[in-house]
Amino acid sequence: MQKIPLPAKVKLESSEFSSTSPEVHNSLSKESKGRYESTYQKFIDWSRKNKATKCTESVLLEYFRTITHKRSLWSIYTMLKSCLLLYQNIDISQFSKLRLYIKRQSQHCKPKKSTVLEDLHITKFITEAPDSKFLMMKAALVLGVSGMCGRGELCNMKPSDLEFKAETVVVTLSKTQTNTPRTFVVSNTQWVDVLKKYNTARKTNHPRFFLTYRNGNCIKSPVGVNTIGKIPSKIARYLQLPNPERYTGHCFRRSSATVMADDDLVEVKEELEEEWDESYSQDPLQIETELSGKISSLPSTSLIKHEIIDTQEAFTPVFIKNCN
Repeated sequence: MQKIPLPAKVKLESSEFSSTSPEVHNSLSKESKGRYESTYQKFIDWSRKNKATKCTESVLLEYFRTITHKRSLWSIYTMLKSCLLLYQNIDISQFSKLRLYIKRQSQHCKPKKSTVLEDLHITKFITEAPDSKFLMMKAALVLGVSGMCGRGELCNMKPSDLEFKAETVVVTLSKTQTNTPRTFVVSNTQWVDVLKKYNTARKTNHPRFFLTYRNGNCIKSPVGVNTIGKIPSKIARYLQLPNPERYTGHCFRRSSATVMADDDLVEVKEELEEEWDESYSQDPLQIETELSGKISSLPSTSLIKHEIIDTQEAFTPVFIKNCN
């Protein structure tokens, strides 16, 4: 291997970082910065240990051959690509042999996807699980499925994000995984009652909406992102579903997407779209109110309307089934 000096150990206070412009240093998102730098540091440590002092395609190929977890190859490649470009001005996207190697090693790796909760599962849990123990989980389930929320979005949710009305709850997320604010509306009566009951149980002005829930009361301790990520598996265990460990932190988002993919709901959406008046485009909540009435009156069909509103773009609604 070729040998030239590699950067010293990666630390925020190190000379390597201090010599980098603040704009470049801050280009990594706060959420992923630690993980990216940790991955970069592992590569630097391996290079120093193996006396590989120049980051070439051959060196990277040798490094990737040491990675036994083939599912992680692409994510490691992505993180190294960003960090090497930032800190050493090396663009490894031009290393075609490296990309080909990763592609071949990953082609037989099937991604692990979270199992989804079906309509009957959601209904059974919300209806039968005792509130004294599971009310916080019910609220997380309602918001997670209604808003296609990830565990991070639920964790960061604030009380001010929820506006409780007489028959609906309007949720506005300012901090999302895509960094694009969005709003959704919960109008299912049973689900609204769950959210109102949990909000009453909070009895505190803590800045986080989800607090630790014990014996029917919330304590002033926020629920962490990992705890929220385990809620789907706990719901699956309560329902005695097979392989509850497969219900991961992505479960709520995937469950919502699966329900919305129902062909009947797509047809309902298209029919309602034809009736919209262009004058409503500036008032998405007015649309929500009128569509709620139309949906509830559909024959032999019980639906809860779920809409995602991009506050920067035109309003685009979607629908999911009512679990009553």
